[in-house]
Amino acid sequence: MSVLITNATLITVDDDDRVIEDGAIAIDDGRITDLGATPEVLVRNPAPGRTIDGAGRVVAPGFISTHTHVGYTIFRGRAEDHGLNCVVGMYIPMNTVLQREERCAVGSLTYGELLRSGVTTVLEMEEDADVYAPFVERLGIRSAMGIMTSDADADAFTRGEYVFDPKVTEAEVKHAVEFAETWHGRADGRITVMMAPNMTINVSPELLRASRREADRLGLRLTSHCGWGEEEYDIVSELHGVSPFEYLRDNGLLAPDTVIAHGYVTDEHNTDVFAHSGACLAHCPLMNATRGQIAPLLDYQKRGIPVSLGIDNMYGDYFEVVRAAVLMARIKSADATAILAADALRLATMGGARALGMEDEIGSLEIGKRADLMMVDYGTFGLRPTLDPVQNLVYHAHASNVELVMVDGRIVVEEHGLVHADGRELAASAESNAQEAWGRFVAKYGGIAAR
Repeated sequence: MSVLITNATLITVDDDDRVIEDGAIAIDDGRITDLGATPEVLVRNPAPGRTIDGAGRVVAPGFISTHTHVGYTIFRGRAEDHGLNCVVGMYIPMNTVLQREERCAVGSLTYGELLRSGVTTVLEMEEDADVYAPFVERLGIRSAMGIMTSDADADAFTRGEYVFDPKVTEAEVKHAVEFAETWHGRADGRITVMMAPNMTINVSPELLRASRREADRLGLRLTSHCGWGEEEYDIVSELHGVSPFEYLRDNGLLAPDTVIAHGYVTDEHNTDVFAHSGACLAHCPLMNATRGQIAPLLDYQKRGIPVSLGIDNMYGDYFEVVRAAVLMARIKSADATAILAADALRLATMGGARALGMEDEIGSLEIGKRADLMMVDYGTFGLRPTLDPVQNLVYHAHASNVELVMVDGRIVVEEHGLVHADGRELAASAESNAQEAWGRFVAKYGGIAAR
């Protein structure tokens, strides 16, 4: 069915950063077919299947989160005050007790939360990411998904021991490949699969090389973590004799088809390694700040490193991530105009599209692109007066202001609610399943952290 949204303010994020007041946008067969001033678009589109009055609303491209662990919402209210210890003390050992149905329940809630906050595309990497695929298909969101592989023994890891098992390597690669062969391109192309070796301290060279080999064979992109802590540098140097960025580069993971998350611990040499690779940074400023870190975003941009934004985990309102990108850059540089609202919005939209190799398909409101968009109600507290709709969107909007979301031209959020899932049921299921998993975790490790 064709849809026409009229009388809205359109924030296009096109090459000219056009903002169209009293604008209209026409959608048909999943794509944007027309946009411009409402009277002109109405003349060209006289009989749409449905017309939506956007008066008092802003229509913008859907957000793109290029680094997400949806199931890690299980650490909400647990990990925020534990610093980087949460990685080895919570994240990795949780995988020894967490059941697939529990992961699915928690992660499904997060997918719903993100869609409600205007996120139309999620790069999701997690140990059992395949468990979410049927829900993603039903929910209507777009998602690049990767099995987050690791071949280090999890319990030995919590003791500071790094034991890699070739049999585990083979099993992990098999799991990731089977997922790709089953789901890549499914859900009318909304689901794509990536190879996603976890991070430099718990992945062997053999697993990295196998990930690259299979990605090339299957035509997949890749993603991993790097530059997230001083401890990472110490461990990788001890195990492999190089820095984390060099380790990924030497084993095929730093390349233009790779998204690297975090990068907030680096130096001149490693930034050069990153820049020369052509890989993209998934900048997660809100989670970085929670851990007392600020990535050198401006330095990365000056070196020509493509930058996108990611929510990482636990948070469910993507507007907070966009704001954090501005605030952290300004604090890091001591420059109150280091990044402006339009810059941050571009990182959250076209930056993500470029990272996923989809810049010709999503990330802006332009004729011919997929109709992935959100409509935000500006007629409410916090968003009036609207003197600059872009600044209001970046600095003052919240998930609760998102009234409608489209993905591939299909309405998946309407009147602030999910169309294909019950939000209350998702929340209740996530609650009960998380409580069960944490009960087993505490029984095994004697507390909420294994170390």
